[in-house]
Amino acid sequence: MTDPRILHIEVSTPQAAMDAFADIWERARRGEAVMPTESIGFESLAELLATLTSARWELIRLVRRHGPLAPEQLPALAGQSSEDIREHLAALSALGILEADASGRVLVPWDEIDLRVPLAA
Repeated sequence: MTDPRILHIEVSTPQAAMDAFADIWERARRGEAVMPTESIGFESLAELLATLTSARWELIRLVRRHGPLAPEQLPALAGQSSEDIREHLAALSALGILEADASGRVLVPWDEIDLRVPLAA
């Protein structure tokens, strides 16, 4: 059985992200075992919510539940316009949240999305 693929999404300052990267780099340089992580960072909760809207979260859940799906199937399944779906697909694909398989069907490559919003920044 393979480990689940987890995408980490968090609100973090650019400095905090750079500090975390430097820490991992230094540990790897010393030969310590470093677990690979896949993550997306946003500078603010407002930016995260403007990007990952409720409609986009629903699309992610829909594709995860029923996918892989042909893009043409999504407007009817999601109850959204083709134009809105194209916009959502472009944004979510650019972030790596959605991917297309070899035949162009849309899928969610993640088993879990871990969302972290620290209350103290």
